[in-house]
Amino acid sequence: MVWGKRRFSYADYSPYFDLMRKLRQADPTPYRQFIMISTERVGGESDYYVGVPNETFMDAFDGFERVEESMLPKVIDALHIGDATSDEFTSRFEFKHSERDAE
Repeated sequence: MVWGKRRFSYADYSPYFDLMRKLRQADPTPYRQFIMISTERVGGESDYYVGVPNETFMDAFDGFERVEESMLPKVIDALHIGDATSDEFTSRFEFKHSERDAE
């Protein structure tokens, strides 16, 4: 998989969410390898990470910095696109647990 990262404020990521959805539907065979996650920051900003099967798909994500898999966050706030039960997801990420979850 190829990974990219970009910081967005609030819903500014939505064009890339739509793009990811379209790419996933256009090539459904490796659908589990299309992943979009985010980690929240302060001030309404979040870091968004996209994972795609190969570099050809990543070319569509202008402004995303390529990152190695070792640089991905292990704990995330949100899964926007992907299958939370797939090995592609569970081998890389876990959800941040809120204080409410501990009660």
